[in-house]
Amino acid sequence: MIFFRKLHKWLTLIIGIQLIIWLLTGTIISFIDQDKVSGNVTRVASSDGSSLSISESYFPVSRLPLRESSIRTVTLELFLGHPVYRVDQGDTGALFDARSGKRLTINSALAEEIATKSYRGNGHVSSSERFDSGSNEVRAVKAPVWRVNFKDSLATRVYVAAEDGQLLAHRNNRWKVVDFLLMLHFMDYVRADSFNNLQIIIVGFGTFWIALSGLLLVFYSFSRSNFLWLPGMKSRGRMVNSTVGAEGQLGQVLKLDSLLSYYASLSQCDIKLSSNCDGSGSCGLCKVRYERNAPAHTAADREWIGVEELANGLRLGCQHKPRSNDAVTVPDIAFQQSVLWAEVVSSRWLTPLLKEIRIRPDVSLQFVSGDYLEFQIPQYQMSLTRLAVPESFAEVWDKLSIPDSWGQTKGSETSRTYSIAVAPNQSEPQELAFNVRFAPPPAGTQFLPGVGSSFLCGSQEGERLAFRGPAGDFRLVDSDREKILIGGGAGMAPLKSMVVHLLRNRGWQGKVRFWYGARNQPEILYRETFETLAKEHENFEWQVALSEATDDLQWQGHRGLIHRAIFEEVLKDHSMIKECEFYVCGPPSMLAATRRMLRDLGVSDASVRFDDFGN
Repeated sequence: MIFFRKLHKWLTLIIGIQLIIWLLTGTIISFIDQDKVSGNVTRVASSDGSSLSISESYFPVSRLPLRESSIRTVTLELFLGHPVYRVDQGDTGALFDARSGKRLTINSALAEEIATKSYRGNGHVSSSERFDSGSNEVRAVKAPVWRVNFKDSLATRVYVAAEDGQLLAHRNNRWKVVDFLLMLHFMDYVRADSFNNLQIIIVGFGTFWIALSGLLLVFYSFSRSNFLWLPGMKSRGRMVNSTVGAEGQLGQVLKLDSLLSYYASLSQCDIKLSSNCDGSGSCGLCKVRYERNAPAHTAADREWIGVEELANGLRLGCQHKPRSNDAVTVPDIAFQQSVLWAEVVSSRWLTPLLKEIRIRPDVSLQFVSGDYLEFQIPQYQMSLTRLAVPESFAEVWDKLSIPDSWGQTKGSETSRTYSIAVAPNQSEPQELAFNVRFAPPPAGTQFLPGVGSSFLCGSQEGERLAFRGPAGDFRLVDSDREKILIGGGAGMAPLKSMVVHLLRNRGWQGKVRFWYGARNQPEILYRETFETLAKEHENFEWQVALSEATDDLQWQGHRGLIHRAIFEEVLKDHSMIKECEFYVCGPPSMLAATRRMLRDLGVSDASVRFDDFGN
C-alpha cells in the first residue's frame, strides 16, 4: 500500500502540473484577439468580383501535359485577373495558362504579387523566402512554399504554394504565441495538430487511475476499529488468546479480536500503543515485538523498521492482527493507563513555524536521549491571537491559509508524540524542552492546521499538560564508534539531546559529527549552543547546510540539501564509513534520501538509527 500511496502522490503531482498548464494556457488564449491570431485583420475577405468570360475559347484540357491517372480535379478559374487551369494531383498541384496551355512558374515576384493581393494591412513587403519542404507555420503542407514577409506591427507572413500559387495562410507573431500555447494546452509536442494524441490519452488514463487509487486509499485508511462505536461491532471478530507483556516482564494472556490490528485490539484492553497516525501505518510508532513465529513483514514494516530488527521479530502493531498463541512484547508506555501532568514554563517561537515548549513535570522523569513523551490532546479552541506569533514572522504567516479559529471537539481527543530536546540528568527542578513545528494546512485546501501542533503551540505559561511516557527506541548505542548525526527541522530535538549528553554528561572523547539542514539562517536552531560546544570539544564537528540561501551573501557555509552536503564533504571519501554509527532525524523526504544515500555507500541498516515522528 505504501507503493500505491507514493505512486498516487507523484502521479497526482505530474497531472496536477498539467492541469495548471491547461488552466493558464486556456485563460491566456481567451484574452488574445482571435481575429489578429487568424490573420483576418490583414487578409482580404473576398474577391474583386471579376468572372470568367463565357465567350472566350480556352486551351483544351486534354492537351495539357499531364498523366490522367494522377489527376484528381481540373478547375478553370481566374488567377491575378488571367484565366488558368488549376490542377490537383493529390500531393502536388500545378497551374497552367488557360489560353496557351503553358505551365506557370511561381517565382518570388509572382508570390509577392499573390500575397500583396491578399493583404489589406498598413505594411509593405520586406522580403520573400522559398521553403522546399514546407514550413512549421503551415505544417499540413509538405510541398514547397513561398513565405512573403510584410513589415507591419504584427510581423505578418503570407504563405503561397510554390507549385500552384494557392494562398495558404496568413501568419503573424500573435499566431506564433497562440500556437505555442496550444501545443502546451493539447500536449501536442510532436506538432501533429491533433487533440487525440498519445500524451492526452496517457493523462486521461492517469487521471482515471488517480481517482480509483484515491478511492482505494480512502477505504484502506479506515479499519474496523474506526467503527467500534456502532452497535455490535465490538463482538464480531473471533477472539483469540495472545500473550502480551512489557520488555523484561511476564506477559498476560489476553483475549483479542482477530479482525482488528494489534493497535486497535489492544486499545480495547486499555493497552494503548503510541501513534501519530491513528494506526494507518504512516508514523512508525506502534511497534510490537513477536517472541516467536513473527508474521511476514509488510511494506509499511520495511519502511519504518531496519532489517536487523525485522529479523528479530519487530513489527508495526497497526499492520498485523492477533493470532492464537501469539506472544508479543510492547513498550512500557502502552501499559501506562494513568497520565502524568506538567506545567508549561515557557513557550517561544524559534523560527516562523517552530516553537520551543518547556515544561516542568510534577514528578522527575527518568529518560534517555532520543526518548519522547506522548501528549494528550483534549478538546480545545485555537486562534491566531492565542498563538502569539511575533511581528517579525508576520510576513511568513500572512501567506498561510489559516482560519480565524479552529480546534478539536469533545469526544475526538487524541495524542501526539514529541521528542525531548534536552539531555538527561538535568538539575532540579526538572525542565524538559520540545521543538514543536506548527503544521499549517496545505495551500488551497479546506483542511485545518495540525491538531497536536496547534494545541501545543497555543499553550500558555502556567497551563497544565497531560502526557504519558517517557518512551522510545531511537537511542544512542553504547560503543566507541564514530557517531554521525544528520538532522533537519524539528528533528533537531532528539539529536540535540544526544550531542549534549555525549559531550557534557558522559565526557565522550570519540568523534562526533552533527550536520544539520535548514532552509535559511533564521531557521538554524540552537546555533549558539552548538558553536559553543564545537569550541569546547575538539572531537565535535558542527556543520550546517542551507537549502534556500542562494541570495544570502553573508552565508559562508554549505548550501543545498543536507544529505548531499555531508556526502560531498565527508562521506564519499570516509575511509571508515562502514565502522560509523548514524543517527538520522528530520522530515520524511530528508530521512528517505539520507537512508538511500547510506545504503548506496554500503552502510548496513544495523548501523543506521532513524526517527521522524517529532516533525
